[in-house]
Amino acid sequence: MKKIKRIATLVGCVFSLLSILACASTGPARNSSSSSAGKAPAEKRGAGQKTDAKTTGENEEYLRSINNIDITKKTFEDDKAAIMATIDELSSIMAGGRYEAWLKFIDDESIRYWSNPKNLERASKMLPVKGLRMNSLRDYFTYIFVPSRKGRKVDEIRYDSKTDVKAVQVSKDTDIIYYYFNKVGDKWLVRIPPID
Repeated sequence: MKKIKRIATLVGCVFSLLSILACASTGPARNSSSSSAGKAPAEKRGAGQKTDAKTTGENEEYLRSINNIDITKKTFEDDKAAIMATIDELSSIMAGGRYEAWLKFIDDESIRYWSNPKNLERASKMLPVKGLRMNSLRDYFTYIFVPSRKGRKVDEIRYDSKTDVKAVQVSKDTDIIYYYFNKVGDKWLVRIPPID
C-alpha cells in the first residue's frame, strides 16, 4: 500500500510538473487571445519593439552625424535641437523677407565676405538668371539664400568638427546640404561658404 501511495504521489508530482511546463509553453499563444490579461504582455512587447527600433534608428543617425568626432550623444541631441530651432526661426524670417532679423543668425566672417562687392560680382556671374547683379548682402539674401532654401526640409546634422556642422536633407544615400553652422560661444550661427 505504501508503495502505491509513493507511486501515486510521484505520478501526481510528475503530472503537476508537466501541467506547469505545459502552461508555460502555451504562454505566448495565450497572449494572442482576446482577454485583457493576455493582451497586456503582447502590447508591452510591441511597444518595446517600437522603442528598440526607434532607439536603433536614433543610434544610427547619431553615428552618421558625428563622423568619428568625439561628441557625446547628449551633446549631439542638444546641438541638433538648437540647430533645428534656429532653422525654424530662419524659415519664419525668410518667409517674411526680414533681412535685418536674418543678419542676427549669420556669423561675422560670412557678413564680411558677402558684403564685399568683388565677391558679390563673382557670385552674380554664377547665377542662373543672366544679367541679375547682386550689389549688397541684402541682394544675396533675396536672390540666393532664400530661394535655395524655400520649401526645403532638414532631417539631420553632420559634424565637420565640434564647432562646425552641416544641416542636411537625407535623400537616399546622399546628403543635400542646406546650411553650414559655426558655433560661436554657445550659439549656432549660419556660415555662408565663400566662393571656391
